[in-house]
Amino acid sequence: MLIRTPCILTVILSALTAGCATTARTSPTQAKLANMTKVENLPGKPGCFWKSNFQGDWTVLNDSTLIVHAPLPRDIYVVKLFEPVATLSFKEGLGFDDREHTGQICNNGDDYLLVPGWQPPQVPIVAVHRLTMTEQAELLQAAGKPVPRAQASATPNN
Repeated sequence: MLIRTPCILTVILSALTAGCATTARTSPTQAKLANMTKVENLPGKPGCFWKSNFQGDWTVLNDSTLIVHAPLPRDIYVVKLFEPVATLSFKEGLGFDDREHTGQICNNGDDYLLVPGWQPPQVPIVAVHRLTMTEQAELLQAAGKPVPRAQASATPNN
């Protein structure tokens, strides 16, 4: 025997289900994604650097943000990660994975920081911004990191 649901009952159930979907709470993972991908407060302008230019010169600002020089000290980029890496300050080597095979690490969200000994070893990059010397000095000061001498004398004190 086949039982058929009356059309009106189907419509009511569909409306209730749709209503629940729109009022559902955001999961912790969704909230984390929303917060981590917001980079409007990140200084500098969206940019790219050549993966081959990265010579291993970086400064960790916090567990999810670092400054990279590629290749020279004046070529400054701030890199924001999707998630924190608790031991980032203690890593002796980092690398980059360019998923589009362009040779560049960019602000488009398709690239990864390679962190040896971390699980997973690839951490998504959500932003890459090119910085000026002044912007770098401000970030370093805010993170309590030493500012290079040439920048320290050129940056006004607040």
